[in-house]
Amino acid sequence: VMADIARLTRALPYALVGAGAGYLYYVASHFQYHARAGVLGPDFWPKALLALVIAACLYEIVMTLALGRRDDVGGVLDEIVEESAEEHGGAAAAAPVESRPYLLLGGMALTALYVWAITKLGFFTATVPYLAAFIALGGYRRWGVIAAVSVIGTLLLLFIFMKLVYISLPIGQEPFAQVTLLLMKLMGIR
Repeated sequence: VMADIARLTRALPYALVGAGAGYLYYVASHFQYHARAGVLGPDFWPKALLALVIAACLYEIVMTLALGRRDDVGGVLDEIVEESAEEHGGAAAAAPVESRPYLLLGGMALTALYVWAITKLGFFTATVPYLAAFIALGGYRRWGVIAAVSVIGTLLLLFIFMKLVYISLPIGQEPFAQVTLLLMKLMGIR
């Protein structure tokens, strides 16, 4: 009986999140908009994500109730780290974890600055230096790689969000808006 109560207790958060996602899916199903042929409506992505949340919650409920999952189940990343430590003689596991709260504060400040700047500079012009600064703040120092990741990553995000997912991103104020509009034209984004 105690094991059953423990299983129900472990499954409860998944049931609550799944029920909330189910309600939001219902709400998204009743969005009112003028449908255009060949274009995804504003309900598509919310419903797709909510369906994934519901499926993940159902999976966890079944694993917890039917198969009696243990409390100490670690994640895939934990397993990879443990296997790597075993392969390399446990050196990685023996290294002390270094705490650097100034990196956390720096990342928070950088993100706050990005949120403030994105409406003025536009998505592309604000995101490229933000990604570069964030990577450098994390300690990576290969500047060519940082530049490539920042520019290519931002262009990829711009394309995915504006061309595939139909999310409007800030174009910025003049003269920065011209950069965004040029990139949109080159990528075939309307």
